[in-house]
Amino acid sequence: MTQINGIINTNTNFLINKKEEKKVNEEVSKDISQSESSVKVPQGTVLASLGVVQSPSFGKKEKIEFPKSSEFEYVENLPFSKELTTMDKINLSKVLEKKDEQTGYMQQLIDLACEGKVTPFATKSLCSHGKMNDFVVKDLKTYNHAKKNNIPLEEAFCPTFASQKEANKNVEVGDVFKVEGEDNIYVKYNGKESEQLKMDRETYMELFPPISRFSSSQGHTGDCYLLSSINSMMENPRTRSALYECFTQKGNDIEVQLPNGKATAVCPNKKLPETADLQKYTTGPMGMKMLEHIYGKELDAVYNEQYDTLVQDEIAGMKEELADLKENQPQNDATLKKQQSLEKKIGNWEAGRAKVEEARKNHDDGMVFVIDEYGDFVIGKNGPITKSAEKLDSSYKNAPDYYRGANGGTLDEAMVHFGFANVQYYTVIDDEVKLDKALNAANPDKYIITASTYSSEDGGMEQAQETEYSIYSSHAYKILPYDSEDGERRFKVTNPWNQSHMVDMDMDKLKEYFEDFAVSKVG
Repeated sequence: MTQINGIINTNTNFLINKKEEKKVNEEVSKDISQSESSVKVPQGTVLASLGVVQSPSFGKKEKIEFPKSSEFEYVENLPFSKELTTMDKINLSKVLEKKDEQTGYMQQLIDLACEGKVTPFATKSLCSHGKMNDFVVKDLKTYNHAKKNNIPLEEAFCPTFASQKEANKNVEVGDVFKVEGEDNIYVKYNGKESEQLKMDRETYMELFPPISRFSSSQGHTGDCYLLSSINSMMENPRTRSALYECFTQKGNDIEVQLPNGKATAVCPNKKLPETADLQKYTTGPMGMKMLEHIYGKELDAVYNEQYDTLVQDEIAGMKEELADLKENQPQNDATLKKQQSLEKKIGNWEAGRAKVEEARKNHDDGMVFVIDEYGDFVIGKNGPITKSAEKLDSSYKNAPDYYRGANGGTLDEAMVHFGFANVQYYTVIDDEVKLDKALNAANPDKYIITASTYSSEDGGMEQAQETEYSIYSSHAYKILPYDSEDGERRFKVTNPWNQSHMVDMDMDKLKEYFEDFAVSKVG
């Protein structure tokens, strides 16, 4: 069983320390077993195999014939059933039919989705070899314990202590806490130390609410590489603080900036700016959405900086060549023709630069540089070509969202932008020895690991490869190594289509499905 955090409530003088964790877990386990026996679904049987035929963002609908069950009818009558595909409903019904521990957890997640406290997509994209994410289970236990004992949720998930020193002794790495008399909260970032964040407890609870913080779902854009990276950092206690440090509360507004980032995103009233297209963001916590947003802004800023350098160097080179023609070359017809051509080209490039500068004065996230398949600027007569996102892809309205998701991205680049040195390993070449060292590390928390599946034969987007394990081609996943009770190294694999759902794999299965691994060492 997953252990619950130390929790203190200053009003009731209620403290759960490590000695009392066993009692709490027994109490929560009893609640769950009772939930299993009294689950709000009648008995029944679904004679359909588990699998996922459609993701929240991609894929084609498939007509499925199956015998209806009482569990399925229950799912069909849920307030959010319209958000589920037929296969989603079958998969969810199958989990409810089992009447086991996973059923109890899923029923609680359904109830929270009905209350609007987690996204309904936390019940989608299930597969036969999957189970509830351990971090969701841990939050559910804390949530249930708080409700049963009338502990305010803010105290359960961000407890108050008399001092920072006292808190460091009682909370786990990656957890947040409040110190009496101080507005801004702290996060414990290693076994002994913590640091103060730039937000208060109320803001933290709004940005990263319980359970929801571990149950996000990818939106309608191709940023699985980014969400897998963010999910990996969120679920690694040693790196979670790196995400929290991106936020600065200023009154009721939030400023977001990546470590050493070039861009700053201002989120008024703790919401995304009006220019953001909400369909292009995760269905989950506002904090996760803001991290997606600042990443897109950062890519926009990077391209703008690269543009400035390229144009400056190109114009300087042309002017130097022009000066040489005028000062050191014979002034004949051929030389004069070259001079005129260079002068015209310089004028065009300077006109293009002026146009970009004018657009920047009224920047509404609408300027996009056209990039080729190699990641280089497409050059026209006025220098790098600029277009609106809508002209490049009608489903995108602004540059940050376009850069972030229209053409996907790389796992290693995502981790670097969040401040982690990164190495990529490919299983198909001679990287396996180095890769195995990271995959078999004695302390898995020392690494953040993400991976992408093999591309489909036609090079298309996500296509079903092994639905029982939620494996799709050209897709990115979070990888968490762990040791089973018998000492075998295994891996918890999470598809960003539903962060609350993970699949268990052995080493052989992992390497069968995944080609490209991005590994970042922590600390």
